Amino acid sequence: MDIHAYPTEATIPVNLTEAQRIADHYLSTDGDTIINLLTEFDAGFTVVAIFPPPPGVDPHVRPLPPPIGGSVCVIDKPTGAISYWPTYPTDMVAAQYTQILQSGRLIIEDSWPEDEDSTEGE
Repeated sequence: MDIHAYPTEATIPVNLTEAQRIADHYLSTDGDTIINLLTEFDAGFTVVAIFPPPPGVDPHVRPLPPPIGGSVCVIDKPTGAISYWPTYPTDMVAAQYTQILQSGRLIIEDSWPEDEDSTEGE
């Protein structure tokens, strides 16, 4: 299985500060209350979206796990490219990402996919 990654305007190689900037820019939208939790590993950074607690839940309680069907992203250290992964534990994603790199199955696209809504009515 090939994994597709999408380019960013990253300063490379990516360090933790740059990875946080990339996550905030590419993986969040204006007005988001989502916090991106980054975990570094040899080849990159996993990014897990942490959602705010529902109303009435104590914010000091441990955060909820990512929702089922969500995704975990990886920011590649050498290129800054972003790939999307299922909601596996971060150590499992890091191990699988490393295997993908070693097997040469990471494909860095030239651009991000176009939004389907942007082509409607043309």
